[in-house]
Amino acid sequence: MNFDFIKMNRILVRGVNWVGDTILTYPTVEALKRRFPDSEISILVPSHLADLWKTFPYIENIIPFENRKGIASFFEDFRISRLLRKERFDLGLILPRSFHSAFQLFLAKIPIRIGYQDEGRSLLLTHRVRRKKEFLRVHRVYYYQELLKPFGAKHPLSSPRLHLREEDRRWAEEILKGRGLPNGKPMIGLNPGAAYGLAKCWFPDRFGELGRRLSQTWKAKILVFGRVEERKIANRILSYLGGEGIDLTGQTNLLQLAALLEKCSLLVTNDTGTMHIASATGTPVIALFGPTDPKATGPWGERHVVIKKEVSCSPCFKRVCPTDHRCMEQITVEEVQEAVNGKLRGLK
Repeated sequence: MNFDFIKMNRILVRGVNWVGDTILTYPTVEALKRRFPDSEISILVPSHLADLWKTFPYIENIIPFENRKGIASFFEDFRISRLLRKERFDLGLILPRSFHSAFQLFLAKIPIRIGYQDEGRSLLLTHRVRRKKEFLRVHRVYYYQELLKPFGAKHPLSSPRLHLREEDRRWAEEILKGRGLPNGKPMIGLNPGAAYGLAKCWFPDRFGELGRRLSQTWKAKILVFGRVEERKIANRILSYLGGEGIDLTGQTNLLQLAALLEKCSLLVTNDTGTMHIASATGTPVIALFGPTDPKATGPWGERHVVIKKEVSCSPCFKRVCPTDHRCMEQITVEEVQEAVNGKLRGLK
């Protein structure tokens, strides 16, 4: 189909379900807008990710839905499909590869539906993109870009960038000012958790010891980020830091988190969504990888440092390590400290 001769007044993008992947789809959605500059683009996303699209300048509307389990998910799908049918979209681009995401747009009767053809959903799509094995080994930014293939010539990809509002920056400034920051010393973020599972996590005691050393060497303030469920991990790390550690777990929404990360000199993190948020705000990242593949999901750009050990069982992509967690065990405090030192020296 030649899309140059079809009027695309209204386009719906089905967004992905994870924080990090959301950031990595930004270049694809921007390229879609550049391909159809006169179209109105809406994004259909799980409600907990809606904040990440509020400041994105290449869409016009956000349609949130609730990610429910079991039979409740079907009722939510039918509710959403009725809403979407009223919007009369001309085209739907489905970024996730799940059956469920394609089913939502199929129910909405959007006439053109484009997505990856696997997961038993070929009959739900009008235009299918084959998910070749090599796409699983390239960075997710390129993986999502491939879904634009039916539209012909590719637009050059921009870097994933999170656009912040001044109100979020002012909020971050007030929070830091209330903690006596900034005080002319580095602010270093630590992100010790990971939503996907414990196998991706470096050890809390090593994060704590790292933070203690950086506090002593650089007179740095250490900001500990994470979800409210990770407060126990944060408390373990903070026990190493005394008054130099600041607990921010569970205290921000996603845009507030981004505004705080933008203020940090750098972030030391596991492979998580927070890693991609920091990268998209321009903050350098020291990323610790174990069971996942940085070639596919590493922080975007050349200013970051990835530390990963080449062990025989990695990448395994498991949520919980079934053996001795050697991929993370072999990452030492000393080498992470040296990577941080090198970055901080370069920022002077």
